[in-house]
Amino acid sequence: MNELFDKLILRIVFAIFICLTLVIYRFAHNVLYPSNKGNLLQKFYPSKNSAESLHFFARLLGIGIVFSEFNFNLDQGFLFAVMDFFIRAFSGFIVYLVSLYTIESIVLYNFDYHDEVVKRKSLPFALIGFVHAIGISFILKIILKTSGSSLVILLFLWLFALVLVGFATKTFPLMSRLSFNRLLIQKNSAVAVSYFGFFIGWSFIIASALNTPLTQIKWYAIQVVLKILLSLIILPIFIKGLKLIFNLTDDLNTLVKSEGQQDNTNVELGYGVYEGATFFTACFLTIVITGEVNFSNFYPTF
Repeated sequence: MNELFDKLILRIVFAIFICLTLVIYRFAHNVLYPSNKGNLLQKFYPSKNSAESLHFFARLLGIGIVFSEFNFNLDQGFLFAVMDFFIRAFSGFIVYLVSLYTIESIVLYNFDYHDEVVKRKSLPFALIGFVHAIGISFILKIILKTSGSSLVILLFLWLFALVLVGFATKTFPLMSRLSFNRLLIQKNSAVAVSYFGFFIGWSFIIASALNTPLTQIKWYAIQVVLKILLSLIILPIFIKGLKLIFNLTDDLNTLVKSEGQQDNTNVELGYGVYEGATFFTACFLTIVITGEVNFSNFYPTF
């Protein structure tokens, strides 16, 4: 009976702590992304600004994904389990917020939240913020799983993953024919949808590579890098295969010429769906090959 009460109390503590974390995030969100300065307790109207709602609730969903990895270990007592959870959960929460701020500073350095979301109500900008929140939360969930209860390993894996994600975001011009900054200024949804598939695809590849048993830091880092390099070898095969099998035709030049444009500043949403869905599907199929093939005792031993 005491065991049942302990489990019930832990679940209640877990729920209360998450609510307190969300309260902290409410203030942090108003500081990092101010809409009306000087009023931290203002009411939030979701239907008033769809872009702000999408941007805000994406982070709440991301926090939920991060917290889904935590667990209580009662082997060393109730109080130790609670304190261990508080330290790890708060560390994960801080790391998540810093990761979001860092990645958005890299990708959206030419844009300002207040101008794009509050003033212009740009849904493409909010959609890009949405995919950052979801993709980073999945990566951080794997990091928390791999690091266990060690904060030192958590810090190392977080910095390592942040570098990988930063490099990955710089490959968007290589993967897409769309002009990121120009189309985002025009509030064109095609570039946001394309980037959505691009970032989620890369997040899955990086998360799959990070999901490796950790024995020594040196060999772990080497294995992660080798898995990503293997993914870069397999990925073009799936991209090319999808286009050939389903006869997908890149019609961007046709659209531009038919509309009399000199560049791709006026692109239909369908083209963004084509780029994003193709890249994401290819990434998803790639991690099946790089992460789920178990050779076991395939090669005989003598």
